[in-house]
Amino acid sequence: MRNLIDDHEDRLVVSKMLKGAVMAHPNLKKLDHVNSVVSSPNDRQVVLISGGGSGHEPLDLGYVGAGALDAAIVGDIFIPPSAEQIVQTVQYFGNKRPILFIVKNFAADRNNFLKASEVLREQGYVVEILIVDDDRSVDPETKEPRRRGVAGTIFIHKLLGAAADKDYSMAQLLELGKKAIANLSTLGVALSGAEIPNRQLESFQLNSDEIAYGIGIHGEKGYRTEKYQSFERLSRELVNKLYAVSGSESGTSIAILVNGLGTLPLMDQFVFTRSVVNLFELKGLHPELVKTGNYLTSYNMTGISITLFKIEDPNWIKLLNYDTTAFAWQ
Repeated sequence: MRNLIDDHEDRLVVSKMLKGAVMAHPNLKKLDHVNSVVSSPNDRQVVLISGGGSGHEPLDLGYVGAGALDAAIVGDIFIPPSAEQIVQTVQYFGNKRPILFIVKNFAADRNNFLKASEVLREQGYVVEILIVDDDRSVDPETKEPRRRGVAGTIFIHKLLGAAADKDYSMAQLLELGKKAIANLSTLGVALSGAEIPNRQLESFQLNSDEIAYGIGIHGEKGYRTEKYQSFERLSRELVNKLYAVSGSESGTSIAILVNGLGTLPLMDQFVFTRSVVNLFELKGLHPELVKTGNYLTSYNMTGISITLFKIEDPNWIKLLNYDTTAFAWQ
């Protein structure tokens, strides 16, 4: 037995989760008749909204609050919210302020948010979409870059949330977001597949001594499986790949996110963090911010990812360190 929920097909399971989340975090509010949570009202110029399938907690609901998102829209497990759900959530805010969607780069997510934005524009809303594509894994068959939206999305939520609190306009937020996304690189590995609710097997199977490189947050198979040797070797490979694909140079300031994908103990995450930070420092990179913990998970997956964020502008660190009530950033 690996979880407490005995029926993931219960159509109210996501609603029950969100009601429990707002009980634990009273600064959040669950909307009636729709699986979305919103923050306390504010006077920002732009409303920031993100969302995706459940099963990735604390994403996205944990990044709602002052200094972060205005709302998160939650779909069923590993399934993005519908266009109708997105439209209903936006209507809660009215059309007096423009809406910026922060969307992870998966086809279903893009399509649903795009469909919703078309409906909303017909209703008089000003809507823009920002696509996060920080994944640096490759397709195992074609070897083409996958560029999915993964843990680097956390930095975008926080960066733009702080900027919105500082009264950035839509144009300024879009410019900031695009520049930041261009400086994000993430790679993940797993020691087990994700649990797909009500299925007998995990999303992919590994032997007890194997590790998979380049896995996805919905339990997608990675580009290579091999016998696990040591965390030192693992950290070297991931750091070297991220250093190469990011185009980093000695002297660059960076932020690092070491993200647990579900069930990896914090002891392991912190040991891994020490190795990763030391390796980046040996390459002449200067970590100005290091975050370790479960920020974006894949239901019951044992794994970890590293996000390298090149700090192009010193103001970005100030925005990342800006106060927030979003519980998952703490």
